[in-house]
Amino acid sequence: MSYAKRDPNNPPNYYYNLNKKQQQNWMKTAKKMNKNEDLQAKYPPFKSSSNITIIHIHHKSTIETINDLIILANRTSRYTVDTESERKKINNDALIQIQFLHSTDASTIILIETAHLPNPQTILYSKIKELWSTIFNNNNEVITWGTVENEFNNFHHLDFITRLHQFR
Repeated sequence: MSYAKRDPNNPPNYYYNLNKKQQQNWMKTAKKMNKNEDLQAKYPPFKSSSNITIIHIHHKSTIETINDLIILANRTSRYTVDTESERKKINNDALIQIQFLHSTDASTIILIETAHLPNPQTILYSKIKELWSTIFNNNNEVITWGTVENEFNNFHHLDFITRLHQFR
């Protein structure tokens, strides 16, 4: 329960000294606070799984780490994907987040830092491409906010992204 209470049916004296816009904002906030109070009373706080592993993938990742992820990806069939991009930049990709949903109480999240990937001629880069191909094969379910293709609109300069046409 919050310590500050706002009763829309009984505003404080200063409310009447506010201009119309400020009064509207005060009422809107009061209603929102009341709704939040109701939700807090109705539902328990969210408790995240304590078995989440987060792994950053970039030019300093080890081949062993990527190999372990490939093994895990071969045993996983459901993923969630989200991407983040930077505005006003050419090839404005920044981050690809892929969550391996491999059990009800555990998951692995990989964060691919696209601006810091290894040189494409390296073995590490080839292993990252192999991991990508393992995740995005036709037998897997990939959950995104929109279509998989739209999620990667800003990432097509990466050669492994072009393999998405195989995934439907």
